[in-house]
Amino acid sequence: MPTKIVVADDHSMFREMLLHILTYRGDKCVVMAEAADGGDALSLVSRYAPDILLLDYKMPGIGRLPEFCKEVSRRNANTRVLVLSGYSEEEIALEAAMGGAKGYVVKGASVENLLDAIAAVQMGGVWVDPSLPPRVFNAFVGEKSNRFEKIGKLSRRELQVLSLVSQGMSNKEISTHLHIDKRTVKNHLTHIFQKLNVSTRQQAAAQFTRDRPRAAKSRAARQSA
Repeated sequence: MPTKIVVADDHSMFREMLLHILTYRGDKCVVMAEAADGGDALSLVSRYAPDILLLDYKMPGIGRLPEFCKEVSRRNANTRVLVLSGYSEEEIALEAAMGGAKGYVVKGASVENLLDAIAAVQMGGVWVDPSLPPRVFNAFVGEKSNRFEKIGKLSRRELQVLSLVSQGMSNKEISTHLHIDKRTVKNHLTHIFQKLNVSTRQQAAAQFTRDRPRAAKSRAARQSA
């Protein structure tokens, strides 16, 4: 049976490129329909019950990515979401994983990687862009520990801050990197600590990296919120 696909991207040129690739290079792929916003994508999932929704997360009508992915599953439990993104930030990929998406492909990937991802997801597996760290793959394969459930409560900005904390950045460095005030960084960390039920940067970084509660980065452990 052919793999039924709905393509959702707000850039018409990119949709046309995907249609060409899937038609002439995909193995038994059939594009059922195309959408330019999240609302249309959901309607098409309900109408066509595709095997795969190729989803550009950053387009009108998506809202928060985890909730959108869950809504796709509510519309059709057999539709697997494969996220296409121009961004390689791990916090976006983690959001997709928490919503139940089955894969994450960076738009700079090769055509072969895209086709491999479609094949893997269609066969019931997952596919995560190799540029992303192992913890992202672990989230996609369903290691739903209590730590991952807590991580899923964080906003995208909080995930971004926590990612930088786990890399050993100080509040000042995070402030510079994200172009936000140091007080804003501290506020984000306060919310992160509350949601993860931790009291130190060391403990927060350990949950994010899935290590034991030890200094994930010695420099991060020395910083206070």
